[in-house]
Amino acid sequence: MYVEIEAPGMEEYAQGFPSYWLKSIFIASVSSQYQVNALASTYVRLVEAAIVEYNMGVSKLQEFWSTHTSLNLGAMHRSGSHFETCLSNMYRATNCFRKLRRSQDALAVALNTDKPVFATDAVAARFKDMRNDIHHMEELVIDGRIKAGDSFALRPDGPETPHPSEAGQTIKKIDRLVIGSRELVFSELTTWLKEMAGVAEKIAVFGPASTSGLVENANPTP
Repeated sequence: MYVEIEAPGMEEYAQGFPSYWLKSIFIASVSSQYQVNALASTYVRLVEAAIVEYNMGVSKLQEFWSTHTSLNLGAMHRSGSHFETCLSNMYRATNCFRKLRRSQDALAVALNTDKPVFATDAVAARFKDMRNDIHHMEELVIDGRIKAGDSFALRPDGPETPHPSEAGQTIKKIDRLVIGSRELVFSELTTWLKEMAGVAEKIAVFGPASTSGLVENANPTP
């Protein structure tokens, strides 16, 4: 069996969004409203974390399939755990963004000029469903409600097809995450992560609140 891993990297955002943190610490917060600053900081922090966990998940996935001297199950298990945390952070970040976009603040006006797909009801529901499956799967396992053959942990997977030129050989394409009956293709996941990163960059360059309008301790500590 040949294995092809189709999981686009997110290396361009590996360092996170330091300009946001530098501006919020040394210049001014993005808003005079404490809650808006709390939402903005939480959103940026969760997007940074989601990208880190995604990259680590891909790295461990590649490590598993490139280890030929042993069955490196530890790498595969850690890969799944990293992707679980990534999806959970994306779900939480989406909730923060949707709330932030509804706030009565100049930042909300700026964020409403674009309509990112990750924040639509349909995609947000997919995050929620997979996050809930991840967080409640042990209940199904404990109660014996897992059907034979169902995935009881998030795992990278994909279709296996006959090799076009080698008889008896197959090509396994790892291009998605699967849990239970749900799946999420890596290309979708990275598209939404890049949208989230774009929003974080937009927040980072948003003009700071005026000095006269700032309230004491406007920028919250996470």
